[in-house]
Amino acid sequence: MAQSNIESFARTYGMPVAPIEAGRACNDASNSMLPPRLFEYWDRFGFSKFLHGYFQILNPADYREALATWMSGKPFAESDQYHAIRMDCFGNIRIWGIRTGHTYDIDVGFHSVFDYERDNSGKIRDGRSDRMIESLIFGILPQDVIPTAEKSDIRLFFAAKDKLGDLGHNQIYAPVPAIPLGGQMRVEDLHIVDAPSYLTMVAEIAPPRVMTMKDLTHLAFGVGADETLAGLLKK
Repeated sequence: MAQSNIESFARTYGMPVAPIEAGRACNDASNSMLPPRLFEYWDRFGFSKFLHGYFQILNPADYREALATWMSGKPFAESDQYHAIRMDCFGNIRIWGIRTGHTYDIDVGFHSVFDYERDNSGKIRDGRSDRMIESLIFGILPQDVIPTAEKSDIRLFFAAKDKLGDLGHNQIYAPVPAIPLGGQMRVEDLHIVDAPSYLTMVAEIAPPRVMTMKDLTHLAFGVGADETLAGLLKK
């Protein structure tokens, strides 16, 4: 089953772009508590970019300082050991906690740590961490990453790619000045930067806030929208 999933990933996302071999990371003691399935993906694909560079599989060691800076001062910062697993071209990172699984993400555009308000520890104790880490890795589908995509971030990716060129290893398209200093997620403000250094610097400029689904609903639809949405879902 594991091998078929990895082959499915290869068929879905194609060959990686400029892979970096993951041998040393697989033997890093700090990664020993990560799901075994993740090491199989690292062994097959390395730390690589996919879908024209839209997302990349990360070496957690490269992002320890950045992740610690984003998590600093948060109520959940010390409750788990967190690892950066996957990142999109704008520096948004999917995070894995060895005890709680995928519970938090870094969102550069909102300058926030997104809290899904869920506890996956029971699933991990039940032996489902491999399945969970695969769902985190797979993410967006190739048919959604096209220049005419409806999603604004996909269109912005192709605009940045056309203007600035392809991303290298551990690079992202990021606003300069950074969001806390008045920058915006628009092609005019984007530059190619080193992701670990940039993310650390941005979080040091201003502490990122914690956002939940309720906060996003309020931003999109106004206060009270979450109660309306909850009512609709019950019908």
